[in-house]
Amino acid sequence: MAGVNALFLPGGAKNINLVCLLLAVCFLLFLPLKKEMWYDESISVLISNGFSHETAGELSATQSVSSETLAKMNTSAMVYKATVIDNGNSFIYNIALHYFCLVCGKSIGTYLWFSKLWGAASLLAFFTLCNLLFEGSIFTALALVLFLTDKVFWGMGHEIRGYQMGIFFIIMATVYCYKFLYRQEKSLYLLLTGLFCVGAVLSHYLSVYAILVLVAYLIFTKKAALFSAKNVGAMLLPVALVGIYLAVSISGFQKMSNMNAHIKEKSLTEGFSIVKALILSLKFTSANFKIAFTAFKDATPVILIAFAIIAALYFAALKLATSQIEKRNLNFLVILGVSGTILLAALSIKSQHYTALYFRYYSFCVPFSTLATAYMLKIFFTNARVNKIMAAGIATVVFIPCIAIFALSIIKHKPELSYNHIAIAAELVKSNISTIEIPDWRDAMMIQSFLPANKNVQYLMNTSSQDFVLHTSDGLQKIPVIRLDN
Repeated sequence: MAGVNALFLPGGAKNINLVCLLLAVCFLLFLPLKKEMWYDESISVLISNGFSHETAGELSATQSVSSETLAKMNTSAMVYKATVIDNGNSFIYNIALHYFCLVCGKSIGTYLWFSKLWGAASLLAFFTLCNLLFEGSIFTALALVLFLTDKVFWGMGHEIRGYQMGIFFIIMATVYCYKFLYRQEKSLYLLLTGLFCVGAVLSHYLSVYAILVLVAYLIFTKKAALFSAKNVGAMLLPVALVGIYLAVSISGFQKMSNMNAHIKEKSLTEGFSIVKALILSLKFTSANFKIAFTAFKDATPVILIAFAIIAALYFAALKLATSQIEKRNLNFLVILGVSGTILLAALSIKSQHYTALYFRYYSFCVPFSTLATAYMLKIFFTNARVNKIMAAGIATVVFIPCIAIFALSIIKHKPELSYNHIAIAAELVKSNISTIEIPDWRDAMMIQSFLPANKNVQYLMNTSSQDFVLHTSDGLQKIPVIRLDN
C-alpha cells in the first residue's frame, strides 16, 4: 500500500510517466487508420499548394493546362495569397505544410503525418505542463491517458487542418505564462508566452479565447511587473507580429465577416434559440471535462446532469484543496477549460446561428479541461479526508466512459469517400498516364496536389462530362468524379 501511495507524491512516478508519454506518442503516430479527406481538409491541401478559390476562375479562359503550369503556383507567396483569399486563417500552418510537402512529397500520408507530428509535439508540451502541475506524480500519466483518448485531440491529430499546431502553441504559451506567473518573473518567459500565442492565433484564429484568458491572468495578477521596461520590450515583438499580419491580411478577415453575415441571413429562416445555444455549449463542455454521458445520449436533462457533476466535482475539489497553490492551479485550469464555452457561446448568440458551436472549435481548451479533471482527481486522492474507494469511484466514472468511447471510435472508424482525386493521382502515376480530361479546374488542382514533382500531366477541360477521362494506352477510361464540396 505504501508503494501505491508513493505514486501520488511528487517524483513518485517519473518512470511510469515517461513510459506513458512514449506509448501515447507511438500510438498517435503509428496506429494505422484509413484516411479519407473531407471538404475542409481539401481546402488546406489546395492552399498549401498555392491554389485559392479564385484559381479555377483564373483558368476558365483556357481549355488545357499542364502540371508544369500548376506546379509554378506552388510557392510560398501564392500560399500566402491563397490564405488571404480564403479568409486569412491558419497562415503559418499553410506555409509550414507547404514546405513540409516540398521536402517529403505530396501524398495523403505526408499531409496526414504533418498533423500527427504536431499531435506528438502537443503531447510533449502537455507532458511539460503536467510536470509543472503534478511534479512527477502518477497524475501526469492519468492526464496523458485522458488527453490521448479525447475525441477532439485524437481527431485533430488525424485531420489535415491547423488545429493540432494551434493546440501545441497554446499549451506552450500556457507553460511559459505559468512560469512567469508563479515561478519567476523573467522577461524571457513573457516573450516566449507572447511568441507562442502568436503561433497559436496564426495556426487558428479561434485559439484567441484561451489567449484572452492568459492575457487577463497576466494583467490582473502581475500588473505592476508586466509594465516594467524590460517586460514591455518583451511584449513588443509578439504584438508587432500579430499587428503586421492583421494589417496585410485584413481583406481575408473581412471575407470571414461577410461569410458570417451570409450564414446569419440563411439561419433566419430556421430560427435561433439562446437556450439551445447554451445547451449545445454545455454539451461540448461536459465532454471536454470528461463527463462523457452526453456521448451516449445528448438529451437536455443528460447534458444538464453532466454539467452539474462537473460543477459539483470542482466545488468539492476547491473545498478539499489543502493549499493555496492547489486552489490557484485548479482555478487556473478550470478558467482556461471553460474559455471556449464562454467565447463560443457568446459568438453564437451574437451571430444568431449555431456555426460556432462545433466540437473542433473547442480544441484549444481541451488540454486545460482535461488537466482540470486530472487535477480534481489529484486533490481527491491525496486528501486524507477523502475515502480512497470514493476517489477511485470518481476516477472510474471519468475513465471508463472515455476509454470506451475512444475504443469504439477506433473500431467503428469508417471514413466516407468524399474525393477520389487521390486514387486518380495514384492511377496516373501507376499506369504512366500523361493526359486526363476533367470537368472542373478544381479537379485538376486537387489531382495536382497529390502528384510527385517529376510527374507531367496535361489536363484537358471537358465540361460536357462529369467523369474523369484517362487517356490510357488502351484507349479512354471513364471514372465518375467524386467531389463532395460541403
